[in-house]
Amino acid sequence: MSDGYSKNTMTRNSKPPDLELYVKGVPFHLHNETLAKKSAKVTTLLECKKIDELRWILKDIDVEPTTFFLVVRFCYGYKIHLSSENILSVLCTAYYLEMNDDHISNNLLNKAVTFLEQRLLMSWNETVKALAVCSDKILDKISDVGLTEVFLDSLLEKALKDPSLLEYLTTLPLRLYEPLIQEASKHNVSVENLVESVYNYAKRYVFEKYSGDESVSRNKRQVLEAVERLLPHQRGAISCGFLFKSLKESMFLDASPDCRKGFEDRISKQLDMATSKDLMILLPNKVGGGAYDTNLLKTILQSFYSNYNVSDVSRFVSVARMLEEFLLDAAASDAGLSVETFKAFGEITFAASCDVLRYSDGIYRAVDVFLERHRDDLTETEKMEACRVLDCKKLSPEACEHASKNEKLPLRIVVQVLFFAQKQIQDKVAREMESVEDKDDDDDIEDMNKKLLRLDIESDYSEKREIENLECVVHCVKEKKEERKISVWREVKRKFGCMTSLTVDACNCHIKKRKKTYHHYK
Repeated sequence: MSDGYSKNTMTRNSKPPDLELYVKGVPFHLHNETLAKKSAKVTTLLECKKIDELRWILKDIDVEPTTFFLVVRFCYGYKIHLSSENILSVLCTAYYLEMNDDHISNNLLNKAVTFLEQRLLMSWNETVKALAVCSDKILDKISDVGLTEVFLDSLLEKALKDPSLLEYLTTLPLRLYEPLIQEASKHNVSVENLVESVYNYAKRYVFEKYSGDESVSRNKRQVLEAVERLLPHQRGAISCGFLFKSLKESMFLDASPDCRKGFEDRISKQLDMATSKDLMILLPNKVGGGAYDTNLLKTILQSFYSNYNVSDVSRFVSVARMLEEFLLDAAASDAGLSVETFKAFGEITFAASCDVLRYSDGIYRAVDVFLERHRDDLTETEKMEACRVLDCKKLSPEACEHASKNEKLPLRIVVQVLFFAQKQIQDKVAREMESVEDKDDDDDIEDMNKKLLRLDIESDYSEKREIENLECVVHCVKEKKEERKISVWREVKRKFGCMTSLTVDACNCHIKKRKKTYHHYK
């Protein structure tokens, strides 16, 4: 490469080179007077006889050899090609070397600025492309000369006219992307466009496969914390899947507490909109390993419940059902849940569902799947621990029937299921009996009320006599009701083996019996 540069310089200057520069290890053999003709900075150093300093003139600017080659070609009178990929680097180098029109007319800095105004800033894609290839040092120089605001204003103006353009910013450096989105959010840009843009940015720089490199992790962490700052707080504005992915990454990357809490708060505001699949994101995969922080789920639930009035039951029901489904999916997953973790999940699920769902069949299904998946590696004690999340009183008749025949369940649990299944039958019969009695009584009383309303009020004596007759009839109806209640109750007790047809009158079930003691299996 150095030979190429020397050959080009020699064609326009017959003198041997008297200046040797190194740009990132690449040597350049140049002529002082040729550079000084275009650069006021080089002229000053030569006049001050600072030759050694001239050799390291580019040490304070991050310039690539290819970029400096363009600058050298311009100094030697060759035509150069400016593009979105090199314009900002050329511009910064020309600015640093003071190659302006005050030194000589039609200089490189003026050409670069003209290209910037007439070509680059007129196009969204070209502007983004130019900024995407800039190093941090070039961006620093751009900021020093006030060009950062120029670029951001140009992009913002175009984005306000067409907000969908914000989705095409994934290549933009974070130091430019964040202020641009912040400014866009202050204007009339839809939340959907802003969230879509931030999601695409996070997908590229945060959710990509982890490489294990510390510098990559640091960059991911910086982007993720910026993503949290840029996301809106409105309920439903962000998908639950995106929020759960971000929360998981914030823990994995050890992001700031504010970052993690920001994602937790957004999730808690719309937890009833989440699905089991969303919660499963937080589970460690079998390959990567790791433990699940059950306290995290508790924290999110506590925040969710504190945000809503207890009268808004529909959202509580949605969360309870979602947790039951999650417990089932977690039990069937490859995450390798321990008994302790499964039990912790089950307790959280039961706490969320016990007061809002009539039955806890979802928890029973999860227990059944967990026991099946660990059929060969659980002791009886561990099986019993896993079953402690079950409340047999909250099982439906169908679930009770299934559980009573489930060989995977410990015998003690099966006995409890049978006991509560029998109690459910008793309660159902009692409710049906009361319903029939109440209906008959209501019909009789309604007939009596209709007769009372039809009284002939012309004669006080006739009215009084009719009322007395009706009261007598009502009294008879009440007596019949008591007789019928005793008759129906005797029939129910007979069905449960409390009495036989031969000893109906001898039954003393109405007498309070001593409370039975049930011995549990150990």
